[in-house]
Amino acid sequence: MIGRCLAAVAVLCGGAGAALAHPHVWVQARAELVLDGKRNLVAIRESWTFDPEYSAFAVLNLDSKRDGVPDQGKLDAMAAERLEAMAETAFFTQGKLNGRPLALKGGPSPKARFSGGRLTLDFTLVPQGPAGPVRTLVVSFDDPDFYVAFGLPPGDPVTLSGNTDCVLKLTRPARQAQEGEQLIPDAEATGTPGAAAATAADYTGRLLVACP
Repeated sequence: MIGRCLAAVAVLCGGAGAALAHPHVWVQARAELVLDGKRNLVAIRESWTFDPEYSAFAVLNLDSKRDGVPDQGKLDAMAAERLEAMAETAFFTQGKLNGRPLALKGGPSPKARFSGGRLTLDFTLVPQGPAGPVRTLVVSFDDPDFYVAFGLPPGDPVTLSGNTDCVLKLTRPARQAQEGEQLIPDAEATGTPGAAAATAADYTGRLLVACP
């Protein structure tokens, strides 16, 4: 996994996180799961808000007017670059549809915004092909290498739209990684097979959609 994801993580995270422990980047993830009237999965709309340290790094050189506000065009170009790179990691979005792995691809027009010292990346994922009506859909956001820690903010970070017959259940992770909290030494995370994934599992939530 590390070899497969290295390039994508480098593009997503750049030089963030000088400390010698994982995670290096913290994300608060929100999502909307969109079904059509026949219970087909249409899209997963995701919104990731990054920690202030990574956010400041990510928007370097995007402020052409030197007024503290990154250029929107440059932000959106960065969003498109990030989304393309994340295809190598399955967009850090794992899914099973009716018990089978769900293959996703990037949708159109990813956007980025910067407010209050934080970068937010908004993007859409769509199924790679038809998969039939949803009976059960399970989705999680995680990085098995635990370079990036994904959390779910308070309230209702996940919604279901497009079909009122289906129900959504959110199972929050057993633990929530706090920003700046590094949990496993880099040498162990990269040198001990399975160590990073085992640690990440305690910090991974799960979304379940069930349809009649």
